[in-house]
Amino acid sequence: MLPAVRRRLRAGVWLGWLLAALTWASPAAPEPVAEALQAALAAPSLTAGPPLYAPELLRPLYAARGHAPLWDARRADAARAELTGAAAHGLRAADYHLAAIDAQRADRSPAGQAMLDLLLSDGLLMLGSHVRGGKIEVGGLTPRRRLLAVDADLPARLQQAESAAAFLSGLSSSLAGYPRLQQALAHYRAIAATGGWPLLPDGPTLRPGDRDPLLAVLRQRLAREGMDGPVGDGEALFDAPLEAAVRRFQARHGLDVDGAIGRQTRRALNTPATVRVDQLIANLERRRWLGEAPGRRQVRVNVAAFTLEAIDGPAVALRMRVVVGQPYRPTPEFSDRIRYLVLNPYWEVPPRLAAQDKLPLIRRDPGYLAREHIRVLSGWAEDARQIDPPSIDWQRVRTPLPYRLRQDPGPWNALGRVKFMFPNGHDVYLHDTPARALFAHAERGFSSGCIRLQEPLALADWLLAGDPRWSPEALRAAIDGGNTRTVNLREPVPVYLLYWTAWVNSDGAVQFRRDIYDRDAPLAAALATPIQGD
Repeated sequence: MLPAVRRRLRAGVWLGWLLAALTWASPAAPEPVAEALQAALAAPSLTAGPPLYAPELLRPLYAARGHAPLWDARRADAARAELTGAAAHGLRAADYHLAAIDAQRADRSPAGQAMLDLLLSDGLLMLGSHVRGGKIEVGGLTPRRRLLAVDADLPARLQQAESAAAFLSGLSSSLAGYPRLQQALAHYRAIAATGGWPLLPDGPTLRPGDRDPLLAVLRQRLAREGMDGPVGDGEALFDAPLEAAVRRFQARHGLDVDGAIGRQTRRALNTPATVRVDQLIANLERRRWLGEAPGRRQVRVNVAAFTLEAIDGPAVALRMRVVVGQPYRPTPEFSDRIRYLVLNPYWEVPPRLAAQDKLPLIRRDPGYLAREHIRVLSGWAEDARQIDPPSIDWQRVRTPLPYRLRQDPGPWNALGRVKFMFPNGHDVYLHDTPARALFAHAERGFSSGCIRLQEPLALADWLLAGDPRWSPEALRAAIDGGNTRTVNLREPVPVYLLYWTAWVNSDGAVQFRRDIYDRDAPLAAALATPIQGD
């Protein structure tokens, strides 16, 4: 056979294969698929295929396109890849119709291709909603099975996006640190998938300069995580490079930075990599709960890190230590707006604290109320009368306490010189405190739910900045005057009470904090829960 003929035949064979492949890979003709889409969406309920999350959003999405399909073969492959990539957000890829999409691709009929188009669009809309605002109900453990009202713009975003990837990238949290958390999740998943790190056996505290065979295990442990720099090569000697690595590890975990391997540091070292993975997954969800965090000026309290930050645009204007709720009286997660300050506040002892904390002290010590400048009132009405404490037989008083306890303003007052009010159903606020020694502790869960501030006047100055009535000097003069006074902010400032046990600094250092309220594992488990039956 002549070479030219062979070339023509070979070209013909390849062309036939190519045409066959294109016929198999391409959807059915657009018109029949569009008709099938219109018919499917016209049904009162889309029951012909797998259950959809957002039929009410799919209808206007396709109506605006004249019911033309949104996903050709190439775009469909890319969209499926993005749904699979939900795992990078710590989300469950199977929640977004992956199994149904794979099954549907074999159906080349117009109705089958229409359903494939709907599944891809619906899966992306739900994934987009979860990426934007979270899969779990804010502060809870219940998976969301419907889109939020704020997601009404998602169909337009999906139609206008050049690709599924572009659609989702516009919904990821713009807060600094979310992409870094995703990178950390990939890093710790890789460690967990290859066996994690070695555990450090129990033993006495190890200090710089010590010699101990366990130090070789410590070096392996730190090197495996790969976050704390060189670990030295002194084997059984606790040398300077190893001490520096330990100090970096302690700083990243919010521990006392002393370079020694004591009980708390050993516990953090022995936390399995799988637990760190769950922690990162839980904290990606908490970032999504925060959304866009509107407003340039805002106050964020990270309860798990015992810190407060006053944020002005991209910059942290103020950072301080705080004391938060004890594990059995945890500080809740929510957001509100700081609306006013109270100078020289009274402390109205909450009924639960009065019954549980104060009543036993009063019974043991008849002079307790006078010494603490606490008055007893007949009730919570504004015209409640004051009662002389010795006239009450405290041993016979039962709970709930029939009296109201109110502490006078002054240096003894539990709220200190100023409190910051954002009225809420939790009865939680920020305030000063006379118990200054508590700020020296690395972990500061000592309160009954409210947040005590290390530098309350610095926060007051920041909140009142720009108000000519309240210069720092005027504020301090009013406090020194001793009178109780309410100071309204000219503009309320958003405040977020957060519970972030993991985040990544701009230098790439992954930060972990102890889960003092045991919230991480339940949240990670809820994120792993299907939102539809698999």
